[in-house]
Amino acid sequence: MVRSDAERSFRLEDWEYDRERVDGFDYDIDAVLIEFADAPDESELSRVLNAWGVQPGLFVYPWESDDPR
Repeated sequence: MVRSDAERSFRLEDWEYDRERVDGFDYDIDAVLIEFADAPDESELSRVLNAWGVQPGLFVYPWESDDPR
């Protein structure tokens, strides 16, 4: 089931991390924000992701990822 929310907006950030720290607790030390964008709705979100070369189908739920946050 997919739920849509007309009031939902998105903040996208592209960070670069130090390869030596990415597996540790302090993975974000010396991280650099490469670019960011705000998308007021899902259609703009899709446009930004496409412009960045990101395939939306690659996203998974947080509990299915290795994201330390």
